[in-house]
Amino acid sequence: MKILNRKILRDIKFNKSQFATIFLMVFLGVFVFSGIHAYMDGMKISGDNYYEKNNLEDICISGENFTEEDLENIKKLDNVRDAERVLTITTNLENYEDVTLEANFIESNNISEMYIVSGEKFSINKQGIWIDAYLARNLEIEVGDELTISYKNYEITEKVLGLVLTPNHVYSIKSENEIFPTHKDYGYVYLSINEFPIDYIYDEIRKETGIAYNEIIDIYDLIMPGFNLEDAYVFNNILVDVIDTSKIENTKKDIENNIESAQAVIDRSSFVSCEGFNSEIEEGRTYSSVFTLLFLFIAILSVITTMNRFVKKQRTQIGTLKALGVKNKKIIIHYVSYGFFISLIAAICGIIVGKLFLGNLFINMEMGYFEVPEYDTILLPIVYILAILVVLLITFVTYLSCKKFLKESAVEALRTEVPKVNISKFNITNTKIFRKFSISTRWNLRDITRNKARTITAIIGVAGCTMLLVCAFGMLDTMNSYLEWEFDKLCNFKYKISLDYDIEDDELEKILNKYGNSTSQSVGIEIQIGDKKETNQITVNDAKNYLKYTNHDREYIELSSDGVYITEKLSETLNLKVGDTITWHIFGESKWYITPIVGLNRDPQSQILNMTREYFESLGCEYEPDSIYTNEDLSNIENLDSGIEGIQSKDNLKQGMQSMLETMKTMIVLLIVVSAILGFVIIYNLGILSFTEKQYQFATLKVLGFRSKQIKKIFIKQNSWITIIAIIVGLILGFYMTDFIFKSALGDNYDFNAQIKIVSYIYAIIGTFIVSKFVNRKLAKKVETIDMVSSLKGNE
Repeated sequence: MKILNRKILRDIKFNKSQFATIFLMVFLGVFVFSGIHAYMDGMKISGDNYYEKNNLEDICISGENFTEEDLENIKKLDNVRDAERVLTITTNLENYEDVTLEANFIESNNISEMYIVSGEKFSINKQGIWIDAYLARNLEIEVGDELTISYKNYEITEKVLGLVLTPNHVYSIKSENEIFPTHKDYGYVYLSINEFPIDYIYDEIRKETGIAYNEIIDIYDLIMPGFNLEDAYVFNNILVDVIDTSKIENTKKDIENNIESAQAVIDRSSFVSCEGFNSEIEEGRTYSSVFTLLFLFIAILSVITTMNRFVKKQRTQIGTLKALGVKNKKIIIHYVSYGFFISLIAAICGIIVGKLFLGNLFINMEMGYFEVPEYDTILLPIVYILAILVVLLITFVTYLSCKKFLKESAVEALRTEVPKVNISKFNITNTKIFRKFSISTRWNLRDITRNKARTITAIIGVAGCTMLLVCAFGMLDTMNSYLEWEFDKLCNFKYKISLDYDIEDDELEKILNKYGNSTSQSVGIEIQIGDKKETNQITVNDAKNYLKYTNHDREYIELSSDGVYITEKLSETLNLKVGDTITWHIFGESKWYITPIVGLNRDPQSQILNMTREYFESLGCEYEPDSIYTNEDLSNIENLDSGIEGIQSKDNLKQGMQSMLETMKTMIVLLIVVSAILGFVIIYNLGILSFTEKQYQFATLKVLGFRSKQIKKIFIKQNSWITIIAIIVGLILGFYMTDFIFKSALGDNYDFNAQIKIVSYIYAIIGTFIVSKFVNRKLAKKVETIDMVSSLKGNE
C-alpha cells in the first residue's frame, strides 16, 4: 500500500495542472454556495433571534384614537398576552437639513423592546429622547446631545438618553418610492408620553369647545370632576403580543369585531419592516439557488470529465497492477482516493473561505441597510450536505471509471485501447459538400463526432461562464432601466410635498395657492376576494401631468374616470381582468364599494389601485389630498409652512437608489471575477484533456509532414468553434437567467423584467473570447514539445 501511496504523489506531481483545476472547480462551486448561504441564513436567523429576544409585536392595530378602555378590552381577548398603546407622528429634526423622524410616544416598552446600543434604558418617568442608532451615527449624534423635534408649530427639546434599535424598525423607509433606507434623512425616536406637548392638547380642546386657553382646566374640572389632562392624549396605534401565533387570524377577527376604533389590523406578514427584510432574504435565496447551482453544475461536470479522462489514461497502469497480483479492491481504493481527497480538501476549503470571506462581505453590506444589532454568518446543515454530495459524486464517478477497466483482463488492459469509430459518421466528411472543406476543418469535424461527450461538456462549461457574465452585466443594466422607468418616466416632478393628515382647510388653501394644485391622496383599503381579505392602497390622482402611468410596454396611458385601474401584477395575483369588478372599503369606514376594472397599468414597484379624483368623488367619497407635486425649486426652504409634514426631492430618492446600485456593483464585480476564473479553469482543463487525447494524432500529422504551425491551427480552430457555439448559447440563456432572477427574486411589490444593453452582450463575448484565446494559444505551444517517438511508440 505504501507503494501505491507513493504512486499517488507521483501521479499528482506529473498531472498537477489537472488536479489543480479539479481543486479549483470544486473549491469555487462550494465557495459560492457556502458564502451566499452563510450570509442569507445568517440574516434570517439573526433577524428571527432579534424579533424573539426583543418581543416584536405579533399584531399592530391602527386607528384615530384608542382609549384606556380599548386597551383593556384588547388585553381581555383570548390569546392576547399583552398590549401597549403608541402615539406615532411624523416630525422634523431641527438644525439638520431635511431630516424626518417618526416620533413614538409610549407608556411602556415591553413589546418591541428597545435594544440599547448606548445610554439608558427607557422609563415613562424619564425626560429625554431615545434615537435611532443608525441615524445618530450618520448625523454624529451622541448620548447627552440636545435635540429639538418639531410637529406643526410645536417644538420638543430633549436630551438624548439613548441610541437604540427596535425590532419593528429593522427596515424603515422615508417614502414608498424608496427601496433601501439610507439612514441619513429618516429615522425614528422614542419618548415618554409625558413629554408630548401639553400646548397641543390645550389648542385641540380650544378648537373643539371654543373655551379660552386659561379656562380649560377649570371648566373641565367642573364638567368632569377628577379630569386628567393625560386622558386627552391621542394614541393611534396598539401593539399586541399574542400567546399562540397559530391562532393569530382568529385574534385579528376578535379585535375587528370588538374594538370599534380599530381601522386596520395587520400581523407580522404585512408589516413594512418585516416584509422588506424578508423580501431581501427571499431575493438572496433565489440568487443563491440560481448562481450556486449553476456554478456547481459547471464545476462538477468538468471535474467528472477530468477524473474520467485521468482514470482512462491510467488504463495501462491498472493492467500492470492487475498483472502484479494487486487485488481489485486495493486498485479501486487507490484510484477512488484521487477524486475523494482532492474534492474533500477543496470542499472544506470552499466552506471555510466562503463563510469567512464571501459570507461576511455580503452580510456586512446588507446590514448597512437593515437595523439588526447582532448578526453573523451561519452555516446550516444544507451547506455541509451539499459539500458531502459533491465529494461523493466525484468519488462515485471515479469508482465507475475504474471499475470499467477492472472488468478487463490484465492482458486486455495492457493493450492500448482502440477507439470505436462509427464508419458512417467517419466517412461523412468525405462526401458531398464536406469534400470542399480544408483538411483541418474535416479533421476537426471527425474529432468532434468521435468525442461528443467532451465537446458537449466544453460547450456547457463555456456557455455557463458566458451566462454568468451576461447576468452580471444584465443585472446592472436592468436596475438602471428600473431607475429610468420609475424616476424619469412615472414621476414627472422634482418635489413631493407631504401634508399633515389633519391639515386645516385654510392651511390647505394657502399651500395650494403657493405650490399649485397638482395633488393626490393615498387611501388605505381592504379588498375582498371571495372569503379572503387583503390590505392595499388606492392612489387618487389629481396630478395628471406629474403622476404618470404606463402600459405593459412602458408607453404612457391616460386614466379614464369611469372605473378603477389596477397594476398588471396585482391583477395576476388577484386573478382579475379588465371588465371584472373589485370589492373594497376604506379603513375606518363600513361602506363597501363595488367598482369596475376599466384598465391595467404597469408599475415597477407599487402594486396598487389607481383612479381619478373625479371617479373617487362620484362614489360619494371626500377627496382629502395628502401630497402636492411641483417642479419649483424648493431646495432652499428652511422652515415648513403650517400643514406641511415634509418635502421630498426626487433627486434624493434617486440618489438613495444609486447608492444601493454601488453595493450591487461590488457583488457584480465579484461575480465577474469568479466567473472569469471558473471560465479560465474550465477552458484550460478541457483544452488539456483535448490536447492529451489528440497527442497521438498530432504526432502522426507531424510524421506525415505537417508543420507545428499547421497543427496549432487545427487545434485552435476546433476550440474556437466550440467557444463560438457556447457563447451563442450562453448569450441566449444569460438573458433568460437574468429575467428569471428579477421575476422570481423580487418581492410582490416589484414588477420589471430583464433589460440588457447590446454593449453588455459585447462585454460578455469579449471576456469569454479573451479567456478562450489566451488558453488556446498557451496550449497550442505544446504542439512544439510533442515527442513523436514516444507518442507513436505508446500506441504500438
